[in-house]
Amino acid sequence: MPNDSYKLGYFNEAGAIVKINNFSSGISVPNKNNYAQENSQIQTSKSQSSNSQFELSKMDQILSPNVPSIADPKTNSLNIQPGEIKNIGKVDGFPLNISFDSYGMNTSFAIPININDPVDCDRTKLAVLLMNKYTPAQQDKASLIEGRFKLLYSAANGDMSVDQYNQTNSEQYISTYISTSELLTSLGIDTSKPFAFNGKSFSLDTGGNLHALLPTNQLNITQ
Repeated sequence: MPNDSYKLGYFNEAGAIVKINNFSSGISVPNKNNYAQENSQIQTSKSQSSNSQFELSKMDQILSPNVPSIADPKTNSLNIQPGEIKNIGKVDGFPLNISFDSYGMNTSFAIPININDPVDCDRTKLAVLLMNKYTPAQQDKASLIEGRFKLLYSAANGDMSVDQYNQTNSEQYISTYISTSELLTSLGIDTSKPFAFNGKSFSLDTGGNLHALLPTNQLNITQ
């Protein structure tokens, strides 16, 4: 089932869990896997490249209270592209902003890091700052919202089927994610009507299940 591995300052890759205790102690990595030298070199190269793309200005922006909303109630749509920073709500008055890059989804409450990221790089510093900025309760509230959003984003992008997405609406996940209806309504989306996410149309039934809608030109209409 879906799992957001980087929440609360954690990053999980290939079974290796990284936890930032604090900046002075750096990053502790449980020795659960022995990586091949070639794989380590590939990951290091990828990490260094990604760090160079993660500009300091964007780190400031992701914490900004003036980030535009991801939702446009006038068109009943959600829109975000890689590199853009959008707002998906608030937690105790703090803005919950998101952005996507090669690491995945960054938020103003937590960002993923790679096991090979230098302790003193800008990205790691921001991860530590965010971990210490909020209370555990606030982190949990943010996790409920961002977890649901990430699932919806995955369904809209085709990384997850609608059927797989709807499995996360069961009571089993009540303590893990807010409902789709709650997320969309909080953003000003009218769930009684079709809505779009990055140009793809969906509807939500009364049971909270998501349905993908085909564009009109793809419908087989019999006269």
